Amino acid sequence: MTGNASSRRCPLRPEYGLVAASAGGPFSAARRAEIRILLQETLAWPLVIETARVHGVAPLCYAQLPALADAAVPADSLAALRAAAVAAAARNMQLAAKLLEINGACAGAGISLVPYKGPVLGEMAYGNLALREFADLDFILPHAELVAAWKLIEGLGYRPESPALAVSSALIPGEYAFLSAENDARLELHTERTLRHFPALPNLGPFLSRLKPVEVAGQPVATFCREDTLILLAVHGAKDYWSKLLWVCDVAWLARDPGCDWPAALERADHVRCRRMVNVALLLASTLLDAAIPGGVLAAARADARAVSQADWLAGRLFVPQPLSRLHQARYRMGMVPGLLPGIRYAARLATTPAADDWNALRLPAGLNFAYALLRPFRLLKK
Repeated sequence: MTGNASSRRCPLRPEYGLVAASAGGPFSAARRAEIRILLQETLAWPLVIETARVHGVAPLCYAQLPALADAAVPADSLAALRAAAVAAAARNMQLAAKLLEINGACAGAGISLVPYKGPVLGEMAYGNLALREFADLDFILPHAELVAAWKLIEGLGYRPESPALAVSSALIPGEYAFLSAENDARLELHTERTLRHFPALPNLGPFLSRLKPVEVAGQPVATFCREDTLILLAVHGAKDYWSKLLWVCDVAWLARDPGCDWPAALERADHVRCRRMVNVALLLASTLLDAAIPGGVLAAARADARAVSQADWLAGRLFVPQPLSRLHQARYRMGMVPGLLPGIRYAARLATTPAADDWNALRLPAGLNFAYALLRPFRLLKK
């Protein structure tokens, strides 16, 4: 990429361009030249550091920037990046230990609890647990095994954030969250019924049949294969408007693997109706980070005009997000699914599916649980 390309990706401030360029993965000669051009700008280094922290990429910036920047990075700024990276590495190791404890206990009990993101993604995509910042642990399991996992995790000393939800099949939160006894770790359990941002609730069976081992702190841990992880990352990013650069980095670093089976990944994305979400993820990784995505795969994503417009809009607001009206949110959700009627159905389902905020705002008798779906749109309009 040239300096002009950098201005296209991050048109507002060179500080944002520097953070994106230095977090995006192994550097080509063009990327090295781009970073050196950015370093010649008069940079507000506190903004560089704050942007890297807010977007969860301080460890990546610290690991990669000094080798290219020579003396261009002020000593205090480099020290701030180092402090953030060291703190993240210590936190990551602490959470990795907890993951191994939970994973081992569930495996021993025959519970199909699969970690994703967090430590396993750090090893799978980045090859280094310390490079991928994370603040909690995420797991996916079949809903039928939720009660057994719930009891086991409580037995390990974790307490649920919303105990009442454990026994109500009618009330499904966005995730089942737990806190450790010391309040130093948060766990989130997801099932096919909480993964509501898939255009259709996924069948976990095929995902679980394709698990691959990843070594975490010297121990093998089964997680989703790269192709399935790409789909999960695309859905997660779409859910939260791709509001963190780290999530785009996850896709870019994951895409580096020459062993990735791209035809299988795209076929599976089509099967679970997430192809546009995957297209947007790949376009963001290419546009913002110059990700090494095969030409044919990228060309197919660019052929999806709505995905291109969505990715351009998301990239434009990444570093300067603005509040979104409910109408704009609905239009965005509709655009994540091809076709007018499927898009409307998707947005309407999300707008009427109750979440924890609905139950916390108003507690209804169990016999009136159906009313949450009717009341939710009105609550959202009032926000």
